[in-house]
Amino acid sequence: LPTSTLTVTPDNPVFTGETVNLTCVIESYSDWRYEWYKGTDSVMLQTSDRCTVNKNTLTIRGATESDQDQYWCRGQRDERPKSSQSSSKVSLTVT
Repeated sequence: LPTSTLTVTPDNPVFTGETVNLTCVIESYSDWRYEWYKGTDSVMLQTSDRCTVNKNTLTIRGATESDQDQYWCRGQRDERPKSSQSSSKVSLTVT
C-alpha cells in the first residue's frame, strides 16, 4: 500500500496560542480523502472551529495543552488501492 508521511510545522515544541499545521503526504495515486487520528486509542479527529482540514492539511489554531498528543494520518479512496498505510505517529508538544 502507498505510504503516508505526516509532517508538523512549526517544529516541536509548539507554544500555546500558535497555529499548527499537520500535513499528510501520500506519494502515489490521487483522489485521497485524508483521515486524521489523535491519541493512543486511535480516535478519528473531529473538525471544529479551531481544528480545520483543507485537502491534506490539518490546521489547529490557538494550540492548547489539550492538543498535546500523538497524531497520525492515512488516506482512503474509492478505487484500489482503497487505503494507504497509516503514517508514523508524530508527537505534538505544547508548552
